[in-house]
Amino acid sequence: MNAAAERLAAEHDDTFRLTAADGTERLLKISVAGRDGATGLGDGRVPDPVSFQTAVLLHLALAAPELPVQRVVAATDGRPELAFTDGAGPRRLVRLTSWLDGQLLSAAVTGTALRRSIGGTLARLSRALRGFDHPGAHRTHQWDLQNFWRLGELLGELPDLEAGLRAELTECLDRFETAVRPRLARVATQVIHTDFHGENLLTDGDRITGILDFGDALAGPVAMDVGVAACYQLGGRGQPGGDDLLGPALDVVAGYHEIDPLDDRDLDLVAEFITARVVARIIVSQWNATREPGNTGYLLRRTPQAIEHFAALRQVPHDEIVRRLRAACTREACP
Repeated sequence: MNAAAERLAAEHDDTFRLTAADGTERLLKISVAGRDGATGLGDGRVPDPVSFQTAVLLHLALAAPELPVQRVVAATDGRPELAFTDGAGPRRLVRLTSWLDGQLLSAAVTGTALRRSIGGTLARLSRALRGFDHPGAHRTHQWDLQNFWRLGELLGELPDLEAGLRAELTECLDRFETAVRPRLARVATQVIHTDFHGENLLTDGDRITGILDFGDALAGPVAMDVGVAACYQLGGRGQPGGDDLLGPALDVVAGYHEIDPLDDRDLDLVAEFITARVVARIIVSQWNATREPGNTGYLLRRTPQAIEHFAALRQVPHDEIVRRLRAACTREACP
C-alpha cells in the first residue's frame, strides 16, 4: 500500500494516519515490544502487551462485529503484526488497522443521550470481552487503579507540587490502601479497556461511533472501567451539567447499568474508582511530564481540570456519591 503518512500525537507509540491515492485510510502503529511491564508467566517468558492489543481486536471482530472498533489488517503473509529491529535499537512491533472516522468525543458537546451512549457502549464492550483471556491481560501499569496505592512512590518524586495538594493526594492514596484494596481481592475480573475517555472515543453527536486505543487494557473489575469512563464526564464550571459535579457522570453509569447491570458492591467501587482516576490523572501525568519535557503539552492537557475535580470531589461524602449512583441506576429522583 503506497500512502501518505501523517504523524498523530500519542503518549508512547509512533502512530500514523495513512491515506492511499484512492482515499483508503489506515492507522499504523509502531510500538516498542514489551514496553509497559507485563507480569511474567512463571517460566521466564513475558507476554507482549502490544500483541495482547492485537488479540483483543481479533477477538472482538469475531465476538462482537457490531462494536465500532478498529479491525486488524493482516500483512501479505497473513500475520496480524510484524516485528523488526532497527540496528541496535529495541524490538518493535508494527500493526495496521482500519481507520475509524468521526469526531473525537472530547471535542463534542455532550448531552444526556450521548453520555448514556458512552456507558451503553462500554457495557457492550464489557459483555463482549467477558470470558476472553490472554496472557498479556495479566499485567499492571501506572494507570491500573487496582494498584492505585503505589502511586505514592511517584508522588514522592514531584518536588514542586503544592504542599496542601500533596497532603490531600497522600490522604486519598492511604485511604484506598486501607479501605478499598482488601475488597478488590474478592471481586471478579475480566479484560477491560481502562481508558474510556473523550480522546479514545468517536461520536456523531448523538451516540458513540468508535472505540480507540486498547493500549491500557488489562484484567480488572468492570467497576474500574465504569469509574474511569464516569470520571471524564464530571460536571463543573463551564462543563455540561453546570454546577452539578456528579450529574453528567451519573448518565454514563446509568447507561452502563441498563445494558450490564451493576450491583451495590459494584456501585460502591465505581464511586471509589471515580476519585482514584482523578487522582491518578494528577500524579501520573505530572510524573510523566518530568521525564518527557518535550511532550508536556500533551501529557498535562487535562491536569488543571483534574485538580478542579479532585477539589470538588473532596467536598462530597463517599456515601452521598454511592447514593446518587444507586438512584441513577434505579431511576429514582435525586435532589
